Amino acid sequence: MFFVSKNKGEKIMSIKRLLRVFVTVIVVSFLITIWGLGTQATTASPAAGASPIVIQRTPERGEELPLDGAIKLVFDRPMDRASVEVAFSLLPYVAGTFTWPDGRTLCYSPASLLARDQTYEVILSTAATDPEGHPLKEAYRFCFRTVGYLKVTQVIPAPGTKETEADSTITVIFNRPVVPLMAVSDPAYAALPYPVVFNPGIEGKGEWLNTSIYLFTPSEPLAGGTTYTACVAAGLTDTTGGILAEDYLWTFSTQPPDVVWVSPDEGKKLVPVDTTIKITFNMPIDLPSAQERFTLRRTSLWGELLVQRVAGTFDIEGNTLTFTPNEWLDFDQKYVVSLGAGITSASGGLGMLDDYTWRFTTVPLPRIVSTDPADGERDAYPYTSFEIHFNAPIDPDTVMDNIEMEPTLSPEKVHTYFRSWDNTFVLNFDAQPSSDYVVHIGPNIADPYGNTTGQCMTVLFRTGPLDPTAWLHAPGRVGTYSAYEPARMFVAYRNTEHLDLTLYQLTIEEYFKAQNDWYDFAPSSKGKLRRWSLSVKAPLNELSYIPVELTEEGQSLEPGVYCLDLRANGVSYNRWQHRHLLVVSKVNLTLKSDEHQVL
Repeated sequence: MFFVSKNKGEKIMSIKRLLRVFVTVIVVSFLITIWGLGTQATTASPAAGASPIVIQRTPERGEELPLDGAIKLVFDRPMDRASVEVAFSLLPYVAGTFTWPDGRTLCYSPASLLARDQTYEVILSTAATDPEGHPLKEAYRFCFRTVGYLKVTQVIPAPGTKETEADSTITVIFNRPVVPLMAVSDPAYAALPYPVVFNPGIEGKGEWLNTSIYLFTPSEPLAGGTTYTACVAAGLTDTTGGILAEDYLWTFSTQPPDVVWVSPDEGKKLVPVDTTIKITFNMPIDLPSAQERFTLRRTSLWGELLVQRVAGTFDIEGNTLTFTPNEWLDFDQKYVVSLGAGITSASGGLGMLDDYTWRFTTVPLPRIVSTDPADGERDAYPYTSFEIHFNAPIDPDTVMDNIEMEPTLSPEKVHTYFRSWDNTFVLNFDAQPSSDYVVHIGPNIADPYGNTTGQCMTVLFRTGPLDPTAWLHAPGRVGTYSAYEPARMFVAYRNTEHLDLTLYQLTIEEYFKAQNDWYDFAPSSKGKLRRWSLSVKAPLNELSYIPVELTEEGQSLEPGVYCLDLRANGVSYNRWQHRHLLVVSKVNLTLKSDEHQVL
């Protein structure tokens, strides 16, 4: 630590201010020097005795020269004009005139238009000198190309495309900007060229996506099964003066009308009798041509040889044709739907190439097919529901009025629903194990159309008992026990009459192995202390508990680690319920803790 006196501190502050001023002066001087050098680089005269050089040219590297364009060379100094004009040559030769806007700039203007899409070479020989007679160090030469032809580089659909979708747009991409960049809202936009025409003609709207991409959107879908010829006419010019030398022609064909989706599905069963027939095509279709070629027929006892045509009305929306029969279809009847070839699109063209036919079957009159549990079943699931399987969809609201059950159902325990995927009515009624039930089914269960089953049924069944079970009534896999107390545990059991128990003593290593791999752990037979069996009895389906002495005399166990294993008649072995580790000790340690301390 140090201290500075007031006078000394003021002195130090003065030095700091002087340093800041000094640094500022140096920086400003440096910037002025750099600026001065930069200025000298562009204005200073060439070094004495140095050869003149070309520092700029027109056209620049990669630039195309307009057909009426001039060639310009800019030197680093005034030049001797006569020597430069003599040293200049253009290959292939094109006559022209020289002009000098200033002493450093030469312009050569061809007397006639240059050839389109032509490569030229400019050569300036070493005969070119400055007024002091200093020549070019070496000949200066470069090549350039004149403005070329406008070309179509890509079209969509591509030439020769088959199966073009009817709602497609047409895109033309050029190699050069054809129009200036402008907004669609610009009044001048309407005057831009519309470069493509079609045969057969297509009504629609064209727009320039940018300066070189033209998009045409038909106002209506293209005619199906039709070959179109598109043409971009010769003479179209671009913004650089390029011209389309010849017509660009290409053709593409649209896909014919075809069916992509039908309802009802092919082969579908249980179709409602009030159904409509829906057919979706790959494009909008001509309604009259579809009406002429559509039939819905009812098969007879002789199959499809003798059929009856169904009358109805037609409607079309978008690509979808809908047929609505004048009357409901017949129950449990097979129908055939046919579309004849030749259905045309709404825009005309070639019709559908092939016939399209499919079949479906309507719903039958309602019948009960089966029940679950079945009549006479004696071992139904203890907590079963009662299911009625029908051959067709029914009105679920009509079922419970046609069901009576013994014992009488408790309304608060009844829950019902209809499973539509397999036409099953499900009644949950709080069934109990080992119980007898009688279900009376009435004849007035109806389908959605009011037809009833007309079936009276009585179903008697009995639920089975609960599965046998047993487990060690212990707190988890490991428990601690006092060596001063009798070694005793409780076993819970139900619907089993025989228990087998085995007690093992474990080493510390076996204890940790059991903890780490409980599923695969098996006590060593060397540690087996006792194996015994118990006969137990309890009311059917009731859970009971029995105390089990782990020693023959009901004594305590010596301090150590033990494993108790349980097996029960009719019960599948479960390692988490039928095995328990006992840690027996004479020490009782209590540990108390909170968020901040342990006692």
